Amino acid sequence: MGVAAVVALGSAGCSASGTDGSGDVKAAAPAAAAADDSGDGKDVCAHLKKELPRIKAVGSEVGAMAQLAMSLAGFYENHEKLADGEALDAQTEKACPEVRAEILEAAGIKSFADL
Repeated sequence: MGVAAVVALGSAGCSASGTDGSGDVKAAAPAAAAADDSGDGKDVCAHLKKELPRIKAVGSEVGAMAQLAMSLAGFYENHEKLADGEALDAQTEKACPEVRAEILEAAGIKSFADL
């Protein structure tokens, strides 16, 4: 399951939609307004560095992978433009290769695209 799928599943129940009293469903406010337009990976690297001890502490690869997926889903609620596994790989390889390597090793995966 890709990171984008985890994000979609993780945020599916968190929309701001409702009714306007007439029975018509109002659309959720676009989350793109809060999206991060920077493509340099600084924000995601800071997030991963903060999460690294928690992900390592899980103690199993499957548990670490689940923790990482949920952590990234939360991160992507406000950073949707980075919600692609291949883009995340490219950004973290450039911006924080050491943190990337430790996170991927703890989760037992070779790429964020594997989530």
